[in-house]
Amino acid sequence: MKQLKILSLMLAIIPTLSYAAETKMAGLNDPVVVVDKKTHQLHLTNYNDGRLDIVKSYRATMGQAAGDKLMEGDLKTPEGIYEFLFRSAYPALKKKFGPLAIYVGYPNSMDKNGAKTGFDILVHGTDDPARLERQFDSLGCVVLDNENVKTVSENVNLKDTKIIITRDFAALNESGRLPKAKAFFNGWLKAWSEKDLTGYVESYADEYKAEGMNRLAFAKYKNELNKKYDTIKVTASDVKYYLHEKYDLVTFTQHYSSTFAGGKPAFNGVSKKNLYLQERNGAYRIVMEETKK
Repeated sequence: MKQLKILSLMLAIIPTLSYAAETKMAGLNDPVVVVDKKTHQLHLTNYNDGRLDIVKSYRATMGQAAGDKLMEGDLKTPEGIYEFLFRSAYPALKKKFGPLAIYVGYPNSMDKNGAKTGFDILVHGTDDPARLERQFDSLGCVVLDNENVKTVSENVNLKDTKIIITRDFAALNESGRLPKAKAFFNGWLKAWSEKDLTGYVESYADEYKAEGMNRLAFAKYKNELNKKYDTIKVTASDVKYYLHEKYDLVTFTQHYSSTFAGGKPAFNGVSKKNLYLQERNGAYRIVMEETKK
């Protein structure tokens, strides 16, 4: 009887695996989902050194109210750069959401810093196909055709694939900001490794805070580390740049190593980081730094 149950379970899983393999889309080596409010489309794009190339597009219905989400119940679809958290499917999912939903990580750290509220922002299907004929018909979620939401789900990786919800994707992709973001990030790493305290601290916005420290206290803390360690070396791998109207995001793996006088090893560590960048008087500044768990 036990063997029969195991066989039944395997038979139930096999069709799911086959479906997943069939719906993995060619050309999506590094997927990023883009929701374009201007064209009312969801794009499956491929990340290409900071540029996003559209592979497939789907019609999407969004929040009943225009603009960026500010608070719970305002019927707006949030704008920003997010991750997908988890999936939910019928019957755990309400019928109106169709067969499948992917939960979006709103509010993110930048939203919370701006005191934004709300929850349960989803990319989901529908039990009423007529909704897709209307541009604004959700409570803030992104609504797709049921088959399309399945395809999107099969081509994203939870807590890895980004979803960018933007006012105008074409303008964003052609903004020309990417080289500037790359130069800023490399300059920040260089200043840190060279113990250039002035250049390093100037990379941060005036309002920047870290672990309860304001910018001045942060500068003093970093100055003490510069005195403590004879050498500091900081490099980055797996660097990715994501652009948005509100802020830009740099994700990377940070490799930090330091030595005491005489070459004795000091602190060494590897961590995954997010840097949120905004322009201040025409120059990039770090407004938030986040270590991923």
